[in-house]
Amino acid sequence: MADYTFIDHSDEAKAALEEAMYAALDAMGQQAVSHAKSNITSAGRVDTGALRNSVSHIVAADEHAVYVGTNAEHAVFNEMGTGIYLDGGGGRQTPWRYQDAKGNWHTTRGIRPIHFLRNAVQDHQDELIQLGGEIIKQHQP
Repeated sequence: MADYTFIDHSDEAKAALEEAMYAALDAMGQQAVSHAKSNITSAGRVDTGALRNSVSHIVAADEHAVYVGTNAEHAVFNEMGTGIYLDGGGGRQTPWRYQDAKGNWHTTRGIRPIHFLRNAVQDHQDELIQLGGEIIKQHQP
């Protein structure tokens, strides 16, 4: 009767797969952030650069997910629009006035949404998936 030795490398394989998955999600997040920032710039929504500079990503390794977003308070107005342009309707239908930081008064009916975050992923979905696949392939033993 032959003697066989079984060596279990499943822990190492799982760790390598987790490392590859994290690297892929991180790269995809970085690329989506780049697209979101480009969307802000191309829409002409750069004043101080605070919105564009606030866009970032977080890899949630335990969820096998990456989140792209911003903590800028005014981001939602650029993403979803305001007033008569509010995505999905329901925005204020009458004009309003506001004073800017320089003391100048302006009248507006709202701003159009640019969906800089949504489009950063949706418009580049195939590219992001391909990038993730390439990163995972690079991590093969």
